[in-house]
Amino acid sequence: MPNKLSVLVSQQAAGTLLQEHGSCVFSYNNTATAEQFVSLTMPVRARDYVHTQLHPIFEMHLPEGYLLALIKRHFSKLIAANDFGLLQLMSVGIRGRLQYQETINNKPPLTLDELLYPENQKLFDELVQRFALQSAVSGVQPKVLAQVLNKATLKLENYIVKAWGPEYPQLALNEYWCMRVLQEAGVPVPEFYLSNDAALFIMKRFDITDTGDFLGFEDIGVLQARGREQKYEGSYEQMIKTISSFVSPQHKNDAMHSFFKMMVINQTLQNGDAHLKNFGVLYTNINNIWLAPAYDVISTTAYIWNDSAALTLMGSRKWWSRKHLIKFGVNSCGLSTKQANELYDECEAAQESVAKQIEKHIVEVTNSDQRKILEHLLSLLKQ
Repeated sequence: MPNKLSVLVSQQAAGTLLQEHGSCVFSYNNTATAEQFVSLTMPVRARDYVHTQLHPIFEMHLPEGYLLALIKRHFSKLIAANDFGLLQLMSVGIRGRLQYQETINNKPPLTLDELLYPENQKLFDELVQRFALQSAVSGVQPKVLAQVLNKATLKLENYIVKAWGPEYPQLALNEYWCMRVLQEAGVPVPEFYLSNDAALFIMKRFDITDTGDFLGFEDIGVLQARGREQKYEGSYEQMIKTISSFVSPQHKNDAMHSFFKMMVINQTLQNGDAHLKNFGVLYTNINNIWLAPAYDVISTTAYIWNDSAALTLMGSRKWWSRKHLIKFGVNSCGLSTKQANELYDECEAAQESVAKQIEKHIVEVTNSDQRKILEHLLSLLKQ
């Protein structure tokens, strides 16, 4: 397999990515326009972009953990044992503002009801077999990208379907209720569901509009020129500076408010996985960039009781109190003390509301692992 990939932006040829002499080189075509940038950090220019590893924007499409191990196990004879080889293998199935060649998809679609009310306990395994090579999504959690038929509109919609392994029992349930807190607090979140057996967390892709157009998406790791091995490096102060420098002026106020709420809720829920790749920006063009909705939020202390924050905040990875988070909101997010307190109050109100919902729901729960997760979340939401 030649070490070369054609790169398309919005389905138009933009440049070529190749691997040679131990380096990865991206070159824009002579015909590429300024709007065909592959990344906000890689504007169109005549000079090549040369990296010793795969550029962060291209690495962002690679799976990790469970899915990576599965693909390597099944396709090790077909690909080179490096990130470029993995990207080549998955390139046909990558769908977004950035693509590598014409997408081929002959897989029959599911319906949302099939995901929400699974009749087969091994449904996720079947999804992996059908969609593994189309699942260009980062993260160590078992997940796949699946096309789902909307029975009302007969349109194909795109969802991320997540399961969990024995080391993190009831992770789907954990994520569902954490996302409910963000939703109640008024933080933008994607459309999401929990299957009726709590085995699957189902989230609609937020980089595809209702009309089927692809938005640009880049995580904070890409914007900071960090690869996935560096996702736990840095601070939340640096993150908010990155967001502030990239988000368009008309969206900056909303971004600061939403990010502050995300920080409050991640701290309350003790999410030790709120790293650089779990925040990002969306855009239609260089002048219209906004903070992406919240995603991949869980309480990691449900599994690692002494877990700490993913990045430093005020020089520490501890879980901070209201007083310190208000200080962060004022000093780093540009909020007034009044604004920070009002936003914090909204988060507390959301936590109280979701706690009441969990208390009502837990009465009907007989599974001991599910009860353990729900009781853990209640203890955090009510403290």
